[in-house]
Amino acid sequence: MPIGIDEEVAMLARRPPCPRDRFSRPMPGAAIHCRPAWLALVWLLCGLLGAVDAAAQLKPRTIEPLGTADQLKSQRQRELANELARRYLGKPVRGRDLKDLDTLQRLLDGRFIPEQEAFSQQALGLVFGDIMAHQLNLDWVVVDDDFGRSRALRWKREEDIFFPITMFSKRIGQGRPVRVRELYDEVAKRVAELERRSRPSRRRVVLPPRPEN
Repeated sequence: MPIGIDEEVAMLARRPPCPRDRFSRPMPGAAIHCRPAWLALVWLLCGLLGAVDAAAQLKPRTIEPLGTADQLKSQRQRELANELARRYLGKPVRGRDLKDLDTLQRLLDGRFIPEQEAFSQQALGLVFGDIMAHQLNLDWVVVDDDFGRSRALRWKREEDIFFPITMFSKRIGQGRPVRVRELYDEVAKRVAELERRSRPSRRRVVLPPRPEN
């Protein structure tokens, strides 16, 4: 009956080293109980090759401008978020001014949107993204990778990507509180770091001392 890799490794640990003669060659019959070592090595190499093959199949991330379908979906969600604000709060939400952050917080705190309506929650997330795009000079892009195709925000051509559309819905689904201002401040802080890092460093010019008369 064949034995598994774990049993072979355990057998190898219990056995003494392969006897060798004075020329460092295994003595006759030694290869019989040394075979598990070779089998364990083969299994290990197969596992490593499998991991490398799986890594090679990962889809590379691509970032591109919004397509027509993406823009239409975003517009529908903007209209939905504005409709929800008018219906439950009696005021519009435009997605441009910082005061709209308070409107979004009131909509979330009022629990007007059922937990299972992720599309409506993400409509508020899109408006949240519009506020950040307008206030922090971010651009809407589409990120396509192993996780799927998602609309996101990016500052210039940096690799840092923000996903505001799902910031609310993920926290709601996990039963976590959504603090709109804190989320905005976190992104604003990161964007400020990117801006500071992009500025060319100024080198201080040291003038030589004047010669004495």
